[in-house]
Amino acid sequence: GIVVLTRHGDRQGFYQNPKTYSAIQTNLTVAGYVQEYNNGVDLRNLYLVNATDSIQGINATQSETTQLNVMADAGGEGGVIIESANALLQGLYPPYNDTITLADGSTVSWDRAQLIPIETIEPDQDVWMEGWTDCDAWSDYLQDWYDSADFKAKAAIANPFYQSISNILGNRPLKLENAWNIFDYLNVQSIHNATLAPQILPHLAQARYWADYHEAGAFGNGADPSDIANIAGQSILPPLLGGFDDIRNTTTGLKIQYLAASYKPFLGLFNMMKLPSPLSTSVVDYASTLIFEIRDDATVTMRFRNGSSGAFEAYPLFGSSSTSMPIADFESKMQPYSLDSLSKWCNKCSNSETRGCATLAQLNGTGGGERSYAPDTSTMGRHHVSPVVAGVIGSMVTLAIAAVLL
Repeated sequence: GIVVLTRHGDRQGFYQNPKTYSAIQTNLTVAGYVQEYNNGVDLRNLYLVNATDSIQGINATQSETTQLNVMADAGGEGGVIIESANALLQGLYPPYNDTITLADGSTVSWDRAQLIPIETIEPDQDVWMEGWTDCDAWSDYLQDWYDSADFKAKAAIANPFYQSISNILGNRPLKLENAWNIFDYLNVQSIHNATLAPQILPHLAQARYWADYHEAGAFGNGADPSDIANIAGQSILPPLLGGFDDIRNTTTGLKIQYLAASYKPFLGLFNMMKLPSPLSTSVVDYASTLIFEIRDDATVTMRFRNGSSGAFEAYPLFGSSSTSMPIADFESKMQPYSLDSLSKWCNKCSNSETRGCATLAQLNGTGGGERSYAPDTSTMGRHHVSPVVAGVIGSMVTLAIAAVLL
């Protein structure tokens, strides 16, 4: 089976507070739908209908809820992320023609898009998808970094660049702290604004450089895996590693665990898995896909594609020279940093007031009242199941892989 993490596709303008990362809602574009749909098509051709190496026992025609589990971040960019997951599922599972005969002999047919549930994860209901939200320790780390000599030295270089393009940026704060919002504005306009695009393109690479520096510092920074800078990666580990376990446990029937998120967990995970630059120091492109292949020889292979085209490349993990490693070794390296209970997150973030931490504080002090990662049969930590559609077969992509996928 496979565990998949994707970033949303192309979207309209977006703003997130550079100190808290609280965000405004935005909208997916048609280009974003197509990017994610293509992701689904490619995943289908690799893992569902590949004649030489498809996932064992998976129903490639009709989606089954026991085989496919989908979770999507419903936070700041939530609408965009959920819509992106929707589009990917359309490519993963084409329309299915199902016909039944009623008691009076008449028939009823459904030959349209399949309806596949998405479990939306709200930030105020679970910490998995947005572990940085209301994380006081991470906010303190971020402010300390902004106040550091290194950041101030970089700002002395970056800020004059922003001043030089103030005619394009308007009244936006022209400083390195705002690097992500500046780049995002320029990037969106370069894609969708034919008037501004020629003015922006000569400056886009430099704006991207500073945005990468800013986001890598905020969500990884080359730190030890236990460091608070990796909060986005630590928080998403429970559903990721939970997918590993459920796929290996043949009684669950799970074949695909699909997590739809923003770019932030990628930075944390890449840093924690010791991947080299630029993977661990750059924001992934729209519709990027990270895949963990769980094989019947108890090994895992990680593949990544930056964007929605090209091959899913395999990468060695933790400084190894091999692209395959025992699952037990992977889990032993990552599990210690997994924030797999609410109390762990509350302690990590020094939070005793929000996201359920106040209740724990009242019970046993902050960090009391352990809440384990919810099993599939539990409603704890699982929220807002919403139906979405899936859909259209696309072109075949082939990939030679050694062991059989579970």
